Amino acid sequence: MVFVNELSPFLFRTELFGQEVGIRWYGLAYVIGFVMGYLAMRNGIRRGKLTGMEEKDLDFLITLIIGGVVLGGRLGYCLQHLDTWMKDPMFFFRLNQGGMAFFGGLAGVILALVIFSRKRPVKFADLGDVATLPAALGLGIGRIANFINGELWGVPTNASWGVIYPQSGDRQLRHPSELYEMLSHFALAGVLVWAGRTKWGQNRGALAAAFVLVYGLLRVITEHFRHATTYVGPLTNGQVASLVIAVIGGIALAVVLRRAGRSSEA
Repeated sequence: MVFVNELSPFLFRTELFGQEVGIRWYGLAYVIGFVMGYLAMRNGIRRGKLTGMEEKDLDFLITLIIGGVVLGGRLGYCLQHLDTWMKDPMFFFRLNQGGMAFFGGLAGVILALVIFSRKRPVKFADLGDVATLPAALGLGIGRIANFINGELWGVPTNASWGVIYPQSGDRQLRHPSELYEMLSHFALAGVLVWAGRTKWGQNRGALAAAFVLVYGLLRVITEHFRHATTYVGPLTNGQVASLVIAVIGGIALAVVLRRAGRSSEA
């Protein structure tokens, strides 16, 4: 039986002053992600992984992270749709029209952690290491919300698990690429849990670098199934950006492990 994705984007909704308002699954996914980040950071403090940071600093840190995710993600999305933004300068603020970009959100989070590490005596790499697991899980939950919204659909397929997305404007069976990405993010979380138990994963900055590397590689694969309109040669823009991210992560991991090797020899 073919599944037609006509799921409601609302967990709860009502009408207020003639406007439809409610709680969206997509917004709830962000809230869950931020809560997981808060709990992970608190746990990191209590276990001594965030030396120089106290629990009273958490509110400031999470505020910076939320700002980085929202502003960076939205800015990244607007840059991807620059023509629309140029025609409508208020497009950035039209959040009801959707649009958050991972790479912009990642840049925003990195900037938030840099700012916080300059304001408090805690290492940027330590913050990055602790943030990786909730980030991977949060991304996976976010992709579930994308599927419920009926967005980011995949390319046409004849597979029996193909999904019809009315929002796509046709009745073709398409890959549920959001669910593929969800699985990749949860797999990334598993890799991070495993890496955290290894000797090399104990090095400062190793988990953060591994997150960037593995995320980039996995997304190169999942982007193959995602509908795209812009290409660079045989690759989609998303695949090119993911390869760049993977290279950066690989270089960062190599630097971390090389420094650790030198320290052990000293």
